[in-house]
Parts: sequence; C-alpha cells; structure tokens
Amino acid sequence: MVRDDPPVQSSDVEHVRAELERAALAAEGFDGLLRRLAAATGRPAWLVAVHGGVLAALPGSAKPLAASTPASGVAASDSVEGGLDPADVRRHILDDEPATVTTADGRAVRVMPVLAGPRRVGMLVMAEPVGELGEALLRVSRLAFAIEATRRDAVASAVAENASRVIDELRYGSLRDPDDVQRSAARFGVRLDAPHAAAVFAYDGSNRGAWSTGIRWIEMPVRASGGLGWTVLGGDVAAELHRIRRRLQGIVGDDAPVLAATGPIVSDLGGTARSFAEAEVVLALLRDRPGEVELTHEALGLGGLLLSVPPDRLRRFVDAHLGPIVDLPELIETLAAWYGENGSRTAVAARLHVHRNTVGYRIGRIRELLGADPFNPWTALQLRAALEARNVLAARDRIENGDQ
Repeated sequence: MVRDDPPVQSSDVEHVRAELERAALAAEGFDGLLRRLAAATGRPAWLVAVHGGVLAALPGSAKPLAASTPASGVAASDSVEGGLDPADVRRHILDDEPATVTTADGRAVRVMPVLAGPRRVGMLVMAEPVGELGEALLRVSRLAFAIEATRRDAVASAVAENASRVIDELRYGSLRDPDDVQRSAARFGVRLDAPHAAAVFAYDGSNRGAWSTGIRWIEMPVRASGGLGWTVLGGDVAAELHRIRRRLQGIVGDDAPVLAATGPIVSDLGGTARSFAEAEVVLALLRDRPGEVELTHEALGLGGLLLSVPPDRLRRFVDAHLGPIVDLPELIETLAAWYGENGSRTAVAARLHVHRNTVGYRIGRIRELLGADPFNPWTALQLRAALEARNVLAARDRIENGDQ
C-alpha cells in the first residue's frame, strides 16, 4: 500500500507536545488544547468524560454536555452526539495505546485515556482516519489534558470550600437570617423556594482519591466527608440522582458501587434540614437492599411515610404487633420474605435457602407466637407496616451509632 502522507517527524510531534503543555500551564482550557490539537492534525478532536458524555468539544466536532461548561468541567446533561458507550470507556481507560471504538452516533474514532494521577479524567477522542501523526499526538498530548484537569480540580476545590459551608447550614440550620441563607444557596444554583430534595452519595471502595475529586466535580454545592457526599437536587430529582451517581461510578471505577439516596421533596428552607436527615435514613435502608444502588424517598412508599413518625411511637407499634418474635431473626426474616414473595412457599424457600417444609414450620410458629393469622388481610397489613417500621428504626439506630 502506497501512502500519500509524508513521514511523521519526531521533531514535529515534540513541538506540538511542548505547545500543548505550555497552553495547559497558561490555562487555555480544554477548548484551547483541542483547538491546537485539531490544527496540528487536521482532524476533529474532543474529550469524553468517564460516563461517556462529551466533556469538551469544538463546534462541529461533537456536542458538549452544555453550551457553557462550569469550572468543575461537569455540566447539567449528558450528550449522545460524539459520546461513547460507558462500557467502551471502562474497557480502554487504562490502555497505554490508542484504541478504535465507535461513538454513540456511529462515527469511528481513536481514543486515548487521560489520567490525572489515580483519577480517570476521560478519553481523548479523534475522528478517523487519524493517520500516523494523529496517533503520535494522541499519545503525547495526554499530559497537557491532565494538567488542565488538575487545574480545574484546584478551582473546584476552592469553590467547594464555600459550597460545603452552605450545605452544612442547610443540613443543621443556621443562626443567619433565612433570607441570607437563601441568597447564599442561590449563588450556587440552589433555589430553596422551588421543589428540591437533599441527596446523599456513598462510596466504600478503595479509590478514595478519585472519589474525593469526583464528588466535587458535580455542579451542585457539595459537602464531602470520607466516603459520603451531601448536596441538594432540584427538577426531576430521581433523574438527577441517577445521572450524578452514574457519573461518580465512572470516576471511581467498578471496585465498589456508588450508592445514592434522597430525602423528601420540599419547597422551603424550613423543610431542607428534614430532607437531609431523612436522606441519611433512606441511604441506611438502601444499604439493606443488596443489588440496589439508588433509592428516593418517594420510592419507599410506606417507609417514607413512617420516617415522619417519632421513633418512640414506631417502637410501640412494632412491639404491639411483632413483640413475641421481634428478637427471633429467623422468624422476622421469614415473615418479611413471605410478604415479599406474595406467600409463595417455594419462592420464600429459595430466597432464604431453606427447605419448603422449614418455611411452613416457621409460618406456623409465627401464627402461634403472635396469636394472629398472617394470612388475614387486615393482620397482614398491620404486620407489613410493623416490619417496615422495624427497618426504619434499625436504620435510624445505625446512623445514631455512626455506622452510616
């Protein structure tokens, strides 16, 4: 095969690399770096975040997350045009050489991961055909993009210091005038006079450096401590919770799930602290649901209603209806599974990994000890409510003991 392209000179590659790194140190931003890279290669180039959405792009090459990207580098909505399948990002994020993939809108592209220390920034993307020069520049330009990502991290951290104070005021209350608190929140894009909900994100994995950076890269104000992060969500709360959780998962990797929970939706400053308190209980309940990673207050149903009941009243209710078996975990587990599986002895046996006859024996014991028939519709309603109240109490107890 005869090539028309002139051979790539190492001096040319070194010159572009040096120019990109100088531009990064001069804070030209992702757009400036992409513009220089595209000028050197003659090919469109853009940057894709770890969740697959376009993080930065020049006009005509791809559609960025938003027309104006905030200092943190994360904007309000994901993009399809020019984005990548998150599975492709995960597959190639630690590669040492460029790889070929297809974008969500069907374009063949070459991708090269950009890492800033242990943190995964995303993928540098160039439209095919890339050629030898494009391949070489993809390899050497990663440092410039990592420098810009680190600069943005520093800006985001500075903003986060003030943002975390606002979140603390919303969580615990403030001695300041409520109007002052509302104005402070509004400066960070949080409208407390519109429907909003507190949200808490949790990560128990080993990639804490990436988590610490990632939790500050969301566009809402955040208070972070250890493996937890608190913020306020507006609009479609469930959709926002899913979007942010997915993005954080992409940043930290797959060693442990990122969990996400919300409190009730409220519309004034007075309700915000309650929403934060209940969001933590919802997170504790989520931890007891293996395989689930997101839970909103609204999705709890009866459990969400019980969160507003004082704990002492819940305890009295639980004791009144489950007292004889409340300290017998096998019977409590069997009763919960019985209602969860709609009374199917086979399904309960499979769920609890016991024999069907064991299920029948335990249900008999429950009937005997409670002095009530768990099959009776009214009794079943009371028992199911008592089981849910018991779960809420257990979640509250874990929070009070610092086990969140």
